[in-house]
Amino acid sequence: MLVEIILQAIWFMFPAYVANPSAVLFGGGTPMDFGRSMSDGKRVFGNGKTWRGFIGGVFIGVLVGAAQIAGASVSEIEELSFGAFPNSIFIVFLMAFGSMVGDLLGSFIKRRTGAKRGAKRPIIDMYTFLFCTFVFLLVFQWNWTTAHYFYGESIAGFVTVLIATPLLHRGVNIIGYKMGKKDVPW
Repeated sequence: MLVEIILQAIWFMFPAYVANPSAVLFGGGTPMDFGRSMSDGKRVFGNGKTWRGFIGGVFIGVLVGAAQIAGASVSEIEELSFGAFPNSIFIVFLMAFGSMVGDLLGSFIKRRTGAKRGAKRPIIDMYTFLFCTFVFLLVFQWNWTTAHYFYGESIAGFVTVLIATPLLHRGVNIIGYKMGKKDVPW
């Protein structure tokens, strides 16, 4: 039973996990802050956060989530279901969108603290996207989120996501670095 909960936790979080690094594949173009700085003289987000990357990340996250929904429907494995359509699409949208908003939040925090683009900030880099994903899910899909991550034995899924996130984050960043899509491997 515990193994099933752990695998489900990763399965359900996959749209958020995929959205975040997908932004790098679509990046470039107009920065989300349009080059503006705040009163502290530092950029709001910096050149690394672009509209194309943000929208591309959300799109890929939703696309992957839709594929998961379709796969669960065809397989008829109830444990892999995000729920009934169209609410299931809304859930994967919240995950992808929350992930990208969290990435922006991380960039915002890094700019305020004087960190340069690409600077290593493990907690911020690894958890702001996850934090915002859960915030969006809890605000708009309380029952689904608590049932899958915070109620009874499903809390093991939440702990799994907390542990798996740094490992996945590091692995994906190394791959992005080796592909030449990232300047640094973190």
